[in-house]
Amino acid sequence: MKTKDIRALTAAEIEAKMLELKEELFNLKFQAALGTLEKPARMTEIKRTIARMKTILTEGTYAQEKAEKKAAKKTTKKAAEATAEATEEKSEKKPAAKKTTAKKTSTKKAEASSDKE
Repeated sequence: MKTKDIRALTAAEIEAKMLELKEELFNLKFQAALGTLEKPARMTEIKRTIARMKTILTEGTYAQEKAEKKAAKKTTKKAAEATAEATEEKSEKKPAAKKTTAKKTSTKKAEASSDKE
């Protein structure tokens, strides 16, 4: 079977076809052991076809995972943008706090030094 033909099939059809080819390979192995095998090259052909099918199935799963990751990235990116916008809106609404902590510490130091004298 050619690669184009395999790619045209669905995953379930590929699995079914692989089972058929495995059974045929099993029978050919028996024929080879008995010495009645007419085309020994057929065994190699079947093995390669099974390998092609497995490769195409694996490619499909990787492509699907990659698509899912892209979709997840887009949704997380949108969510991050939304939270960034929300925090910007909150910061615009709140007035800036006055920095009085520096003055308090300096006055405390002054009081402590005046108490010691």
